[in-house]
Amino acid sequence: MNKIERMKAVFANEVPDVTPVGFWFHYPVSLTARESADAHLKLYRELNGDIIKIMDDCFGQDLTHGLKIEHASDWREITLPGRDCPQYRKMEEVIRLLAQEVGEEVMIFPTMWSPFKLASWAYIFGGSDEATFMRHCAEDPDSVAAGVSKIADVLTDWTEGYLQAGASGIYYSGQFSEPRRFIPEVWGRLVRPFDLQVLERAKALGGYTIVHICGEADHGFRSSPERYADYPGDLFNWDVHRTGLSLEEGRTLFCKPILGGLDNHGLLTEGTPEEIAAETRRIIASFGRRGFMLGADCTVPADIDLARLKAAAAAAKE
Repeated sequence: MNKIERMKAVFANEVPDVTPVGFWFHYPVSLTARESADAHLKLYRELNGDIIKIMDDCFGQDLTHGLKIEHASDWREITLPGRDCPQYRKMEEVIRLLAQEVGEEVMIFPTMWSPFKLASWAYIFGGSDEATFMRHCAEDPDSVAAGVSKIADVLTDWTEGYLQAGASGIYYSGQFSEPRRFIPEVWGRLVRPFDLQVLERAKALGGYTIVHICGEADHGFRSSPERYADYPGDLFNWDVHRTGLSLEEGRTLFCKPILGGLDNHGLLTEGTPEEIAAETRRIIASFGRRGFMLGADCTVPADIDLARLKAAAAAAKE
């Protein structure tokens, strides 16, 4: 199998020839599109990875256009730039550059943030903080939802543009499901509908969807994977080591292929290459190769010794 055939086998919940592998980390925001594409290609080739996951390091794009968010009702006034903004144009160019160079040999997945996550960043640019945002969610959820809906409309359009540029799908970062953040009912009102809007558009356009369930550091990296059980994902990833949900339990919960297995806050950063290789073999022997891609619980540190990741990748391909 080539890399694309291998990933299609995993997405179809079949047994690939060898277990595919994917690891990624963040890059400096200052990189140009060309420099970013080159950095992603370098990691892909050094690790012999099976997908290219494009990092979105233009964090906190200013979506407020100077709007100072003092009250939840201000969200009803938000205006958004659509594709005519630096963040979109840079990602689109990185996708095009990668597609031109390796699009025939490997699938390309740009990062797509949850609309609610971008809403929380917009509060920072609007002169407030996340605590204010959460208070407004409790005081006036309808106004917040109106603003998040506008962000979701833009991200849905970005998703279409990414696929047109040559992406194979999106790597969707699901956010704000930490158990102490929102009760399920509030999360289901303010977060879930907008996640589904973006994911369903990607699926309707024929793209694959990798759903990463992310927990923030100030919540101990814990999340609530069960809230995503019926999401339209082709491959699911979460923090196995901090949510209390094992790979096997996740396979039962999602009834979909799984990505992950290795601890990016433990073994990958603290173990020897030999220990990492041994754990990789153990995971694959226990979990099996059907519908499985080896990776980390989340993004690995940018300064990680690549020998650690190479050890995992080589062991997976044995």
